[in-house]
Amino acid sequence: MRKQWKRVLGRFCAGLLTVAMLGMVPAGEVSAVTSNGAIAQGIDVSKHNGAVNWGQVAASGMKFTFIKVGSTNSGVDPQFVANITGAQAAGLKTGVYLYSYATTPEQAANEANLVLQWIAPYTVNFPIVFDIEDSCHKGLSNQQLIDIVNAFCSVIDAAGYYPMVYSNRNMFVDKMANAGWDKWVAQYNSNCDYNNNVCFWQYSSQGNVSGVGGRVDVNYQYKDYSQLIIPEGFIEHNGNVRFYSNWKMQKGWVAYNDTKYFLDGAGNLVRGWLTDQTGEYYLSPQDGSIARGQCRIDGGDYYFTADGIKTAGWVNIGEAKYFYDPTSNGTMKRDWLSDDKGNFYFFDRTDGHMLTGGQVIDNVEYLFSPDGVRQHGWVSLENGTFYYDPSTGGKVKGFLDDAKGRHYLSPDDGHMVTGAIVIDKQNYFFNAEGIMATGRVEREDGSYYYDPANGQMVTGWFTAADKTCYADASGHIVTGVYEIDKQPYYFDATGALVRNQAIEINGAAYVTTPDGILTEVVEDASPENTVAAAPSVA
Repeated sequence: MRKQWKRVLGRFCAGLLTVAMLGMVPAGEVSAVTSNGAIAQGIDVSKHNGAVNWGQVAASGMKFTFIKVGSTNSGVDPQFVANITGAQAAGLKTGVYLYSYATTPEQAANEANLVLQWIAPYTVNFPIVFDIEDSCHKGLSNQQLIDIVNAFCSVIDAAGYYPMVYSNRNMFVDKMANAGWDKWVAQYNSNCDYNNNVCFWQYSSQGNVSGVGGRVDVNYQYKDYSQLIIPEGFIEHNGNVRFYSNWKMQKGWVAYNDTKYFLDGAGNLVRGWLTDQTGEYYLSPQDGSIARGQCRIDGGDYYFTADGIKTAGWVNIGEAKYFYDPTSNGTMKRDWLSDDKGNFYFFDRTDGHMLTGGQVIDNVEYLFSPDGVRQHGWVSLENGTFYYDPSTGGKVKGFLDDAKGRHYLSPDDGHMVTGAIVIDKQNYFFNAEGIMATGRVEREDGSYYYDPANGQMVTGWFTAADKTCYADASGHIVTGVYEIDKQPYYFDATGALVRNQAIEINGAAYVTTPDGILTEVVEDASPENTVAAAPSVA
């Protein structure tokens, strides 16, 4: 772009763009045949063009510009800041170029870093160009030049900008035919006999463009960069993905489309597990977005906050409660858990939520509180009172002994039984507290006696408190006159057998024998003729 090259070059160029830039996203083949094949026209400027009226440049139909940022010999171009801010304000796509004096790859890399420093405050939304055409380059070998170009462009590319190389047609043909980056070729002629990945053609240094005083370099564009240089969003790059915001490649965390993503130190999208000083994250293998909420990853279930941080411990989701075990890398608990509050169980056949209420686990019945704590001991519910083994939590059924006595828990649902019940063909009675009764029991339907040894209801003759009693077939303790084995007996109001006593029944006189048999007293005229007759039994 130096004036001496503009004097030497006097030919136009046109050709076929066939090689995508080395290290950049392939854009397909782009043709540069004549001006008829161009997709846009633009200018390139430096301090030699003086102050530019960029509004007039844009109004003249120019769509882009390349602005000299400077060189290592002269520093920042005096017109750079005014040019880049003015061109951006006018809506032109704006690239920059550096005039190189580098003769080694190290010097070229330093030039690239200097460009990055100079452009940092500004928006660059078109390629950054390495202008390699100085006399210091003529004596270098082809490979030396390629190494220098690659060094500069690689640094620019790594910083997230789109690099390009500029030189004249002869330089490309004779010295840099193997340069794989996008090319901006200078040749002032009616056509161009160079066709290797020509993306821009500087066809004249004698352009007359409104807004620029004097002559100006004019260029045709053949490659569409609209999907390669973007203001915001994701773009593929060398098998990775980058993210841009305000035309600049981002690193670290970015918020986009109501989620978050992470770009590593090279600007590449990270997928899979990621740990930083804020916590541990999982980034989708598909698009790199953070995992949020419940997620199944590599066979394990995890929970992530709205910010994507993996969570361990208790988590409430709606009305359900879950536990993500810190001792197993935060995976969801799906079986028993014990902590200082008690024992919990998480359903392992569905989504792993904490169980509450009555549950059957491995054929054992359990009861969990509304807080999920496994219950033990006596529990009163709306449908009865139940007992759960303190050592296992399993519901107990059948006979149970505790400090209060013996209880019986229904074999059907385990509720504590009260009142009279038949168990294994034996009659028992349990009081209002569920305690098995023994001895004499006064019930609404009469008096009964339950064997103190086993609680079973007694029928027939029995002795209690040194009293002989009799319980009929239904267990009632009989009173009054009662016939047993065709013999009448008399039992007092407490049910005790009356022996050796005279008794009056309905105005008639009776006596009981030593065995308690009841007989009626019958008298004739003389007392010695008194006889006993058995009374009739009602």
